[in-house]
Amino acid sequence: MVRVALLLLAGCLAASSAQAQTRSLSGNVSSYAPATEPPAPAWETRIGAGLANPGGGEGSLLNVGAEVLSPRLIPLQDRIAAAFIPRFNLGTSLNLNGTRYAYAGATWSFDVTRDVFVEASFGAALNDGKTGFVPENRLNVGCNTGTREAAALGVRLSDRWSLVTTLEHFSTASCGDRAGSSPRGPANIGARLGYTF
Repeated sequence: MVRVALLLLAGCLAASSAQAQTRSLSGNVSSYAPATEPPAPAWETRIGAGLANPGGGEGSLLNVGAEVLSPRLIPLQDRIAAAFIPRFNLGTSLNLNGTRYAYAGATWSFDVTRDVFVEASFGAALNDGKTGFVPENRLNVGCNTGTREAAALGVRLSDRWSLVTTLEHFSTASCGDRAGSSPRGPANIGARLGYTF
């Protein structure tokens, strides 16, 4: 799982570096130049694929993810202040042979440079995982409600397109220990292509 995460991270950084080299800046312009006006509110959709729960139950299966992100309710010019204003998200994570879930919550973004950004997400989630008798090849999620946490590293490929690597986890902490079981939600890693409109 760590190797896959490092490969995705290296790919994003390489793409960012290659794109930065193709842009020519005048001598008195820094590599990060904030907008002179607040950006217009924008919706974004993301779709992609990755590995479901590498190294664990239901592991290394194809996982497909998609989400829609709202614009920030208050568009701010300052990138530090803007990081505290969340965008709302609605999405799904589909393990083609295992646990699938849908989620809704908030995403906080921070622009590291003009082209590279990081994100953190938190929200409520529902899954269709196994909770009673659990086959050996499936996860025991304990219950069908929980939370979804995610961390992401993204690269803007253009004004509209971005590539985002995401590590996400469905948390079953609210389920507790039922009848001696140890509930555990899936943790997925993958990449998504985003389009802003």
